[in-house]
Amino acid sequence: MPKIKMPQQTPSLDMTPMVDLAFLLVTFFMLTASFRMQEPVVVDPPTSTTIREIPKQVFLITVNSEGQAFIDITHAAVKAKVFRSVCKQYDIKPTDEEVLKFTGAGSIGMSIENLRQYLSLDGNERTKVKQNGIPYDTTGKKGQLYWWAYYARLEAHKDFKQREEEAKNRKLDFDKDNYIQFAVKADANAKYDVVKHVIQVFRDAKVKQFQMITGLESKPKDK
Repeated sequence: MPKIKMPQQTPSLDMTPMVDLAFLLVTFFMLTASFRMQEPVVVDPPTSTTIREIPKQVFLITVNSEGQAFIDITHAAVKAKVFRSVCKQYDIKPTDEEVLKFTGAGSIGMSIENLRQYLSLDGNERTKVKQNGIPYDTTGKKGQLYWWAYYARLEAHKDFKQREEEAKNRKLDFDKDNYIQFAVKADANAKYDVVKHVIQVFRDAKVKQFQMITGLESKPKDK
């Protein structure tokens, strides 16, 4: 009896669903990604062997080699509230749009009087603006840098208490270490007196604990 020959067919795979999925993923990441703004200051801090990581939520004062101070707050909600408080301190009434722009502006190093004009520029124009640092007083008076640190401490505490109360009401675990921390990052060529004045700003604002951000160097080898 002759054998029956089965028709031979080349297997095929429909790639349409996979292509659709790839485009969906690309679209998702394009819509949800946030691009980091170009920093107005780049510093080369002194090195140390400490391997402790930089806090995720931080109020950071950066001091460049010329002694100019820049601030940044990585917690968006707290950053917006601090901006409103500092503006109120100097009788400035920012719009909601200006608050939103400030929240995503990255590090800032200019007086509060010039900040609104800076925020009115688009992203490309802002990169061309030379920022000369936030004014701070070296005679013990409360300069603008003091008020940034002062209101950052108040709003950080309020945010912590609010999240703690919300976790308690919802009977959720609460990480008490998840607190906005304060830090100073100074260029290795910055003068000692300048860094001392910046640290004094934290003390005057009653910031009891803060960190010094340094570069990482390898530990000396044991002999």
